[in-house]
Amino acid sequence: MTRLRSVLERARDEDRGMILGNVLIFGTVMMLLVATMIAVSTSGAVKSATDRNFQNAMAAAYAGLADYQSKLSNDNGYALHGNSSAQFSKASGSSFSGQADNIAFTNAGSTWAKVVGSTDQWYRYEVDNSNYSAKGVLKVRVTGKSGGSVRSLVANLKGDGFINYLYFTNYESSNPAITGSTCTTVYQWQSASNKCAAVQFAGTDVLNGPIRTNDVFTAACATVFNGPVEQHDTSVRPASGTCAGTFNGGAASAVPYLGLPALNSNLSQETRVDLPTSVPRPGCLYTGPTRVSFLGNGKMTVWSPWTKATQVQVSGSTGEVKAGADTAKAAALCGAVADLQSSAGATIPTLPTNLMYVQDIPSAANDVNAWAANTFPSRYTNTYCTTTVTVRSNGSATTTNNQAFNNGQGFPAPGEWVNGGQSGSYYQTGSASDTYSCSAGDVFVSGGFSGAMTIAASGTVWVTDDITYASATNDVLGLVGQNAVEIYNPARCSSYPTTYQPRVGYVTDTTRCNQSGVGLLNRSSGAGITISAAMASNAGTFWNQNYDIGPKLGVLKVVGSIAQNWRGAVATTGSTGFSKNYVYDQRLLTTAPPKFLQPVSTSYGVTTQVEVQTAYKVDGSCATTSSGACR
Repeated sequence: MTRLRSVLERARDEDRGMILGNVLIFGTVMMLLVATMIAVSTSGAVKSATDRNFQNAMAAAYAGLADYQSKLSNDNGYALHGNSSAQFSKASGSSFSGQADNIAFTNAGSTWAKVVGSTDQWYRYEVDNSNYSAKGVLKVRVTGKSGGSVRSLVANLKGDGFINYLYFTNYESSNPAITGSTCTTVYQWQSASNKCAAVQFAGTDVLNGPIRTNDVFTAACATVFNGPVEQHDTSVRPASGTCAGTFNGGAASAVPYLGLPALNSNLSQETRVDLPTSVPRPGCLYTGPTRVSFLGNGKMTVWSPWTKATQVQVSGSTGEVKAGADTAKAAALCGAVADLQSSAGATIPTLPTNLMYVQDIPSAANDVNAWAANTFPSRYTNTYCTTTVTVRSNGSATTTNNQAFNNGQGFPAPGEWVNGGQSGSYYQTGSASDTYSCSAGDVFVSGGFSGAMTIAASGTVWVTDDITYASATNDVLGLVGQNAVEIYNPARCSSYPTTYQPRVGYVTDTTRCNQSGVGLLNRSSGAGITISAAMASNAGTFWNQNYDIGPKLGVLKVVGSIAQNWRGAVATTGSTGFSKNYVYDQRLLTTAPPKFLQPVSTSYGVTTQVEVQTAYKVDGSCATTSSGACR
């Protein structure tokens, strides 16, 4: 019994030991589970905070981009502000006039711009303006920071300019100075007595692209709009009845006013060599009537007899305009002055992503391109600029047995009759010297174009024949005429009336042309013309000379865009002039001809945007590449 008791007591003690061991093991497992749950919970909180910072860093970058867009929209000149020592700007060769006290341009240290309304979001940005003058495009790298997260994005910005539209007008009525009307120019949605009537889109017109006006459009029922229609209000006016075209691009929408500048003379600043910050690549200045023939091979021939200096500098104290110091460089780019004044002209490459500006002959004596009274270019003969003549209907002169006289560039052409408009049963003879001025900054352009450049004129840009691109992908041309961009479409007169003069008899009256004798000089029925270019007339119009006489012509094909202050006529309904085929060049949504005309004010939109490797560390120092260089 004693042995049995001993065995049972030993077994009981062993059971207690096993239970205690099990309790210890279970407790340890529970402690491990609790510790694991605490660790998981803590890591989840850390991950949640990291995710939030990661998202907020990009939100801060977007806020920085919006801040820069806002500053650009309020000041078009803000593209010249930035930090030239920032890596993104320095690598692109960008140049700036200053930082405008904007801490967002900081590129080192702990200083960041704070996102308004936030306590933990910051940003800074760097600007690449190297393509701004050439293509109207700005590139900006924005870096956002939140907590320990930093993220960067790069965006391309482009202003909401005239070239965003196939067709832009300020007024939908015609220029009274061209039509000879005494009507009052106001918008069609305004009330006014003797209001100028709107020019309507015809039933044969097809608009293949976005169009916009500060006025309201008027259209025939058969007009086809294949792109967005933007105007002062949402109702396109019908030319007759109740319908106003087919809107394949959607119903018309109301948009804010987009202002044309009164003058384009600011473009002439692009030919100055003394403004290295705002004009890092000066273009070419030509003076007086100038002719340009594109040769289709990346070259052009330029005739500009009145030009003495093609790049200039201006004295800040006296206003004196002098030739740029490096005349050899100017001659290589713009043509030698002696060649420009010669009968052969200067054959040079089309200006590489640059601008040529044609100015009036200056009247100020301290301007290098001025001419003293009664002095003229060498070899400048047989013109009504150098000879006192009475210019008759076709440019002939009464003093020299009908020898033809012109403005030095061949206008008016031999046999051309200058149309002064209809008066009763006759057409009046216009003034040849007023139409084709000897001293105005007019330019006469035609040919196959290859390159990227803009031609701007203080007077009129005359399109004398087809202008076509050698490459629809690579070539881009801008034409900007202060007074007009005008299709050269000369007239002739084959029948003048006669008048009886006592003691003289019947004499030909060249001040008028019989209605039956009026026609076109060099275009016949069905003839068309193609213009590949972005065109703008900031104070005038785009129109067809003598649109209202002669036979019904062919198609006026425009590949590009048109912007104008007044609506210009190219035909009369079904009787004379061209039918329209306007096609928008989609490339103009993301680029522009070099140094093209800009609106008075505009908003800047993002054309492309992509996240990139972070440009900065959390402490504000630059992030580096594998070689140790700043990104």
